[in-house]
Amino acid sequence: MSKKLFISKSLNIPRDKTLLVGDFCNYCASSLPINGSFEIHIVSDRDLHNIKTTAHYNTGRGIITVYGKNRALVDILRSVAHELTHMMQDENNMLNGVIQDAGGPIEDEANARAGELIKLYAKSHPIRKRIYEAAIKKKTVKLG
Repeated sequence: MSKKLFISKSLNIPRDKTLLVGDFCNYCASSLPINGSFEIHIVSDRDLHNIKTTAHYNTGRGIITVYGKNRALVDILRSVAHELTHMMQDENNMLNGVIQDAGGPIEDEANARAGELIKLYAKSHPIRKRIYEAAIKKKTVKLG
């Protein structure tokens, strides 16, 4: 299984947070479980990537695109988990016909699993609690 993560440089996500994102993606893939290959793109331009809300799963292709501009890291990761849940549903042939974009069993499961994955990930190791830090950009502190 091939897993790829692409994060738009314009988001200026520091290396330590980028490593957390990659770790979280692997955690979700094994927890759900995801059997196929996937790509996750965290981007700063909704229009360029045709994202109508905060994220999108390309059914049958294993491609997830998440809008990351001006969002807290935990919110970006919740979108990742939500869309990976859709990928799991796709692998289990659950994405048939018209899927409600709000409510309904498919969206309800993706929302619930995303919240569960965030909490379990953060509780699994002290370093992983850093996903709850408010800002993803490094802050400069001026002394004196």
